[in-house]
Amino acid sequence: MSQVLVDYSRDVYTDDGLITEVQSIETHLSPNSSFPTPSPTVTSITAERILFQAAVAKAKDGTPTDTSDKNDKRAVIEGQMHVLGAYVQLTSGGDETKILSTGMHTAASKARIGVFAVVSNFKVITQEASNKVLCSCNAMPKAGFYEVLYTASPATATSVWISETSTSHSIEIEGLPSFVPYVFKMAARGSDRRRNYCAPITRAAN
Repeated sequence: MSQVLVDYSRDVYTDDGLITEVQSIETHLSPNSSFPTPSPTVTSITAERILFQAAVAKAKDGTPTDTSDKNDKRAVIEGQMHVLGAYVQLTSGGDETKILSTGMHTAASKARIGVFAVVSNFKVITQEASNKVLCSCNAMPKAGFYEVLYTASPATATSVWISETSTSHSIEIEGLPSFVPYVFKMAARGSDRRRNYCAPITRAAN
């Protein structure tokens, strides 16, 4: 019997990633004959997601109060997803096909997980006068960890790539020389040694 995965924490989803995930679930449940009476209702989920989306936008250049409000609204969304996950688990009877039809995910199997698809929304953000960059991507369900490779630009066939890994889909690279361009790329990893790296981005730390 498959189990619904209901980890919607910041370790798994950024604010924007959570919004995208919830929108996908709304679409998959509108309607879904296997889940005719979702709890919470899709209308309720959509209403809270719109409020959270607005709060995220306001908090980006807002006050600490705006950030606190955004976090409160995120907690509401996370709570709704936990309740919905319980409904989906009970109604599906543990049928994985039915669970996946909602846009939700099943908990990782103990079996070997194959190679992951290319990560999406890969970003490399520089931080002022810090000699470091922040690499991030959208969370990949069932990923065991994430890997960033980087090397001095331009990358060639003989370049030596440095690896940084984390269970988080946001990885900080420290100790970079100022204003020296580096090439960065990222992949989601599991038990399979193969990787699908995203298109590289070149950035120089400040």
